[in-house]
Amino acid sequence: MRFLIRAILILVCLPLVALALYTVAAFGALMFVPDASEPEEGVLVYACNNGVHTDLIVPAVAAGTDWRALFGQQAFIAPVDAYDHIGLGWGSRDFYINTPTWADVEIMTAVKSVLWDETVLHVEYRPRPLAGENCRSWRADPDSYQRIARFIRDSLRLSGELPVQAAPGYGARDAFFVADGQYTILETCNQWTGRALQLGGAPVAPWTPFSFLVTWNLPMISP
Repeated sequence: MRFLIRAILILVCLPLVALALYTVAAFGALMFVPDASEPEEGVLVYACNNGVHTDLIVPAVAAGTDWRALFGQQAFIAPVDAYDHIGLGWGSRDFYINTPTWADVEIMTAVKSVLWDETVLHVEYRPRPLAGENCRSWRADPDSYQRIARFIRDSLRLSGELPVQAAPGYGARDAFFVADGQYTILETCNQWTGRALQLGGAPVAPWTPFSFLVTWNLPMISP
């Protein structure tokens, strides 16, 4: 009986200890945020946080990059020409596609996504983020923005010059595309967004497993 009690305590405590160490390491990464200052001219990019997940928001056309050529109208149900920005989110394939709202979360899908899963890139045409949304901004100079653009393209699995579509989106102006890389507790959706912003010269920690760590040091959107 004593052995059984100890075994149960170990099984209960180990995940809690692991979670504590994971959280401490995540906050510790903030110690390594690089110094950065925004250029006077450049491309405004955004990180929008829903409390758990972050999306990277970029202009549909800017600095010589036209995302409409890559994410063409044929992938979307409704016309997208009227929208001047796109939201991009990388994540676990099964969890992302099958969980349009948090009410749809299933335990086994969530467990699989944390342990190891293939990935997709969620693309949504949308308006520019405004003050009042839970978004932060960063101005990337043209060279930095090109690094962000290459990172986005390199995240996709391409067939010729077009991304491979994985599934329809949640609505008429979004869709899922097959991505490269595996989703794990170390390589999370927020780490993807954080890495893109780092390439843009933003003051973002080298590891951002939680959504609030991505936006921690970014400026608020100006009214």
